[in-house]
Amino acid sequence: MTKMKVGLVGCGNIGADLCIFLQKGSVPAEIAALHDINEERANLLKRSFHLDAPVCSLEETAEKAHFLVECAVAEAVKPVIEAAIRHRRDCLIMSVSGLMAHPELLEAAQERNIQVRIPSGAICGLDGIRAAMEAGLHSVLLVTRKPPKGLMGAPYLQEHEIRIDNLTEPMIVFEGNALEAARAFPANVNVAGALSLAGIGPKETRVRIIADPKATENIHEIHAEGAFGRMQTVTANLPSPRNPKSSYLASLSACAELRAAAQAFLTYCTYCEEKVKQRTGS
Repeated sequence: MTKMKVGLVGCGNIGADLCIFLQKGSVPAEIAALHDINEERANLLKRSFHLDAPVCSLEETAEKAHFLVECAVAEAVKPVIEAAIRHRRDCLIMSVSGLMAHPELLEAAQERNIQVRIPSGAICGLDGIRAAMEAGLHSVLLVTRKPPKGLMGAPYLQEHEIRIDNLTEPMIVFEGNALEAARAFPANVNVAGALSLAGIGPKETRVRIIADPKATENIHEIHAEGAFGRMQTVTANLPSPRNPKSSYLASLSACAELRAAAQAFLTYCTYCEEKVKQRTGS
């Protein structure tokens, strides 16, 4: 069976979950190359999962792969999509907040017929948001509630000297639009990016972030109103076993997108093989 070769950019929590997923053998794909700004982290992932794949530069990773997966940080999004365009590779972008700062990347990829897959991440209801956009949305609000440890280290908290380590009651630590939220909490609100890109855009999508010392789950609520009526969804996520800042569902959404990409690649390869057989008469 033809397997899609995956170039993995970012060898942390989601990268590890993708390796676990692929080693189950139910998807026609394999890791062909690894890249991480921290080379030792890439080597650790390679050793941990006994990967037959080189650790190399981003450029070499794009050369060796059929499909690129970015699961690093927001700053990696621009170079990954640029590499995907240069090498004509479709890609999956997990750090969706990085896309909001560079909307021209999606346009450039589309012009060159490069598919940029955007996962649903740790949230449900994006299908309804896309459908509602056909008649128009008036307002979209994302309310994110997390345990304080899941927000620790965020640039916004440090810049504004907001202490959340000794909270006894829930505290609203941010209110603004999705673009501002992506800059303030780049590791925590990729859901805001996915929601805004599916709906009315980063500047019009409102975001409220709450640090809740009593919370044991990462909870995301969507509140939307439009010509269709009103929508409210609640997704209560268990944190990833290896990273409290990330929800396990985010990793699962990466797995689902990778499965879909591999199946599409296999279908394309089968189609090409049939065309060759028709031409050669074999």
